[in-house]
Amino acid sequence: MYTSLTILLPPSATAHANGRRDTTSHRPLPPVRCADDDDSYHRYRTNTAAVVKSSHDCFANPSTRVHKKIMKERQILQDHLPDMIYVRMYEQHIDLFHATIVGQPGTPYENELFLFDLAFPPYYPARHPLVHYRSFGFRLKIEFVRKLVVFINSTYATRQLTDSSQVFKYHNGPLLSGKISINLIWYGKFSPTQKAIVTDFITSLSSTSPPQNQPSVAAWWKTTEKYYHLIGSNRPSSFLSLSIGSQALDENYSLGKSLTSQQIQLLAAKGPRVNSVNIVLTSSDVTVDGFCSSRCGTHGSIKGVKNNRFAYIWVGNSETQCPGHCAWPFHQPIYGPQSPPLVAPNNDVGLDGMVINLASLLAGTATNPFGNGYYQGPAGAQLEAASACPGIYGKGAYPGYAGNLLVDTVTGASYNAHGANGRKYLLPALYDPSTSSCSTLFAVFASLLHLTLAARQLTESIQDQEPLSFQYHNGPLLTGKISVNLIWYGKFKPSQRAIVSDFITSLSSSKPANHRPSVAMWWQAIEKYYHAVKSSKSSPLILSLTNQILDESYSLGKSLTSQQIKLLASKGDQRNAINIVFTASDVAVDGFCSSRCGTHGSAPSSQIERVRGKDSKFAYIWVGNSETQCPGQCAWPFHQPIYGPQSPSLVAPNNDVGLDGMVINLASLLAATATNPFGNGYYQGAASAPLEAVSACPGVYGTGAYPGYAGNLLVDAMTGASYNAHGGNGRKYLLPALFDPSTSSCSTLV
Repeated sequence: MYTSLTILLPPSATAHANGRRDTTSHRPLPPVRCADDDDSYHRYRTNTAAVVKSSHDCFANPSTRVHKKIMKERQILQDHLPDMIYVRMYEQHIDLFHATIVGQPGTPYENELFLFDLAFPPYYPARHPLVHYRSFGFRLKIEFVRKLVVFINSTYATRQLTDSSQVFKYHNGPLLSGKISINLIWYGKFSPTQKAIVTDFITSLSSTSPPQNQPSVAAWWKTTEKYYHLIGSNRPSSFLSLSIGSQALDENYSLGKSLTSQQIQLLAAKGPRVNSVNIVLTSSDVTVDGFCSSRCGTHGSIKGVKNNRFAYIWVGNSETQCPGHCAWPFHQPIYGPQSPPLVAPNNDVGLDGMVINLASLLAGTATNPFGNGYYQGPAGAQLEAASACPGIYGKGAYPGYAGNLLVDTVTGASYNAHGANGRKYLLPALYDPSTSSCSTLFAVFASLLHLTLAARQLTESIQDQEPLSFQYHNGPLLTGKISVNLIWYGKFKPSQRAIVSDFITSLSSSKPANHRPSVAMWWQAIEKYYHAVKSSKSSPLILSLTNQILDESYSLGKSLTSQQIKLLASKGDQRNAINIVFTASDVAVDGFCSSRCGTHGSAPSSQIERVRGKDSKFAYIWVGNSETQCPGQCAWPFHQPIYGPQSPSLVAPNNDVGLDGMVINLASLLAATATNPFGNGYYQGAASAPLEAVSACPGVYGTGAYPGYAGNLLVDAMTGASYNAHGGNGRKYLLPALFDPSTSSCSTLV
């Protein structure tokens, strides 16, 4: 039978379903009822009967988590269902829904009818509901259908109705407001000039005097006011005004040089506890729990006077411990593209890095001081006002490039904000809740002369600056029939080798795919790079699996250099070939886990492989199995990451975290090898640290992806595994997004 939420269809929709257009007024039909609760025609009742049967107990048992969550979502639908959306829910099978959406009056979709079948998996809410669109031959507008599928996913308890929301949400807790004093606790040795860098930044945030130069620190801070507007706090007195309060010095390391999180709170408690934010700054020779390994600082709250809570922040000086992690872009990063570091605006890598982290944490403290304000994602791994925009400092930013910044013509330092006492600072982008985008500072009224002299993209040093878009560098791409040879170094099971070989054969399969999206569809996106070259002589790239070589005796040992990787790669064919070296989980390789998960390149062919008397090269790839060494870095999202939001890991589609992670990295490197085989093809950024077809879209696997969330993916109803591509022999794979040169955006399969 039906629940109290029944289907009421307007006559115009019914007429349209019968093939005629009716413009009569919308008179509700009598409720449609079905006493026998017949769900036999539901897409997921028919196609996944075995799954429904095997998991029926978890849906029927009121004590299970999935039952409780689904009943909660049903209640949300009953209480808040939008107009023109009608839902059918079943008593016996609570996991199955029907949805009908009628086009809104006054829109191009008026009287159009859209029907969907939905099914909650047994793993909900860790996995999204399945959604199937049923047209029944109605006349439809496909653009609207695509939008509706996204809308349906969000309406029916996907991430917008689960703990890990895709959008910034206000969680009804208090924000900091009114006059707040900033109290600084300096722990360890800091020079007076270092302390002045921070105090000048604090005084610049809420400065009442008009800034002499724009953009300013105060203009950056004003973005936080938009969060207050959204909750109706429009009175000026409710806005946050920060001022420097007291400063405490602890130069004798009273708690030692290795601090716990509890000791950080103890230090923070030394400052005033009413209408205050107490900031603990630790010097470069002080270690703190989690510092460098998972964080550069933190903020939180502690019980103060009369059980009221006060906010605190801790930031560490990373100059000698991890500048590549906590002081980028003033130091080369630990991972990723190794672009040249920028010059720090105050000539102090450690302190300028601290200002970046302090700015991020201050924005987070103002808008989410007690963990129940504004944030995105699960409560245990919150993305806040600045942490939702990682690595963005100016327009045009991409991984490894901070964006278009201002440059001091005297010192060459990069910055984006002017502060008190002539200071310059580099401040992170802030998430703008009014536009749902990352907002960066820019000079709104800079003169043409100032732009010519100071703006990064107009200085003479632009010749040394990496390009901001994907460019073709006139080198050859791989074309024609290319054989793929696999060199397995170390112990791999036959089932593991089959995961990879099935992936390779799926790339250029001539057989039409039984299921979509497919691996072949993903690979076809590479063709857009060839179209952009407009070479009439080149033929399409077709990959075929040729030879497989096993080296299970570790002939070169279990610790390999880059040169030894090339030596292994040379065992395969050296003409019209890509030779791929796979190293087992117990093999260490130079740079593996510390800066890379694999690599690609080219090596000279041997003498017998010389072509027409000329030296030639062959392309090679190396990928390591990270399962036991660094799955958080090289097998994400099938393992929790080393840094950043700690969202639950996804189930690997082939039930092998190491191999499924290898497929992701192999896919990325194959795309790069095809489009930039010899270092002079397609890439973005500096030649020494190129971002290629996939590495330009890090961490993106489906629509709606953000840091710590891979995106909206397909889920296997039987295993709960996440994937986005079907391959040969019934395989499923998770493949990374590809940079689409025709749209200058990251393209995903789902």
